[in-house]
Amino acid sequence: MKIYANGCSFTYGDELVDPVATSWPAVLASKLGADIVNDAVSGGTNYRTVYRTIKNLKLDYDLYVIAWTTNTRFTCYKSDNNFEINFNPQLKNSLYENQSFYQDWGKTFYKHWYNELYSFKLWLQQILQLQALLQNKNYLMLNTMPNNLSRWLAPKESFIACVKDLINFDLMTDEQIFDEYNEIQYYTSLINTNKFYCWNRFCILDLTKEFECGPGGHILEAGHQNLAEILYNHLCSKSKT
Repeated sequence: MKIYANGCSFTYGDELVDPVATSWPAVLASKLGADIVNDAVSGGTNYRTVYRTIKNLKLDYDLYVIAWTTNTRFTCYKSDNNFEINFNPQLKNSLYENQSFYQDWGKTFYKHWYNELYSFKLWLQQILQLQALLQNKNYLMLNTMPNNLSRWLAPKESFIACVKDLINFDLMTDEQIFDEYNEIQYYTSLINTNKFYCWNRFCILDLTKEFECGPGGHILEAGHQNLAEILYNHLCSKSKT
């Protein structure tokens, strides 16, 4: 059995002494008696996850485990060498954060082009895209970050109050806002939440409140062990139904 995992630093195993052996994908694979390919990277984005997972579909893994990260990040590829560069609002990058081209473009993007509403909707579309391609394969998804999911999925009567600081509230009429509500409802109605571990009820970040974390805020070995156990039990229960 071979497992493919993808996500960000919480899936890669940042701040673990031996992430190859003790990250939750590695521990989960061990529990299942499987080999693991952990394609996650520190600072990984959902754009990268979609691209890399689709690229690896041809290898036909027995199980794909996708951990969606914050939708505030995006990925670009340098024109001179095709190198993958992941951007985040903090503009932290181990290779390029001190380079002017990285800082200048990142600041321009987040100041003028980043839009919370559209980033959320694009993330929902990314989920739908990957679920459509994985529908004939064995897969499990979970959320690493909450991405304000509960606020965006608020009931219609409280939607405006929940998201008014996440959208260009002063520039939109109530009708336009409710059009956005309906669009979000449509996308979420298409998502197969049965393929998620506790959709809108759990994210990996929750474990930082229960388990020891490193200086960078990542769960350490005990947290990864716990997450692997949770997912192992979930997969076992699904296999019996």
